[in-house]
Amino acid sequence: MIKQQLTFTLIVTVLLFALTACSSSHQPDTAGSPSSSSASTSMKHFQAKLTLGGVPGVSADGKDVVVLADVTNTGAATFGSQTEPHNVNLGAHSIDASGKIIDNDVARGHLPQIAPGAKATATILLPIDKVLNKRAELLPVEENVAWFDQWGTRPLIVGPFNSCSSDSVGKVCDASGKPLATAAEKH
Repeated sequence: MIKQQLTFTLIVTVLLFALTACSSSHQPDTAGSPSSSSASTSMKHFQAKLTLGGVPGVSADGKDVVVLADVTNTGAATFGSQTEPHNVNLGAHSIDASGKIIDNDVARGHLPQIAPGAKATATILLPIDKVLNKRAELLPVEENVAWFDQWGTRPLIVGPFNSCSSDSVGKVCDASGKPLATAAEKH
């Protein structure tokens, strides 16, 4: 009997979660909703606006493309790498020319805590071997919950990052063939 009740409760919970996730009328801020007092921040649909915080460069060791992203919190709740119970980081996918995701989990970068309406700059290191001859799509991600594009945030797309011509062997170039500066040269 107890096993049947637990199974029933699990099925109802899964159905309610699915209905909530699929509902197009679900509002990002669940404050005041009839949920329990133990509801986590994951029930709030975070939103952000991302812009490029400078020209991408190559790390001093030559292993990563360094990207600065300005992240503005356009939602109703504070988020960042220390958000409980699920931290929010800046994440990256690699994508091909058509926008198809090639690698869903290229990298993560620390995201400062950002209050509603505030903006902060985050740095993400994209491994060259994972983004060479591809573009990268940057988005905040609430770990173990969802990427922000599921809640309406538009990704920041950088690249493509290409191998330079033979006279610049070992360098990473932008789409126009210009070598990316090293992180030290950018200052």
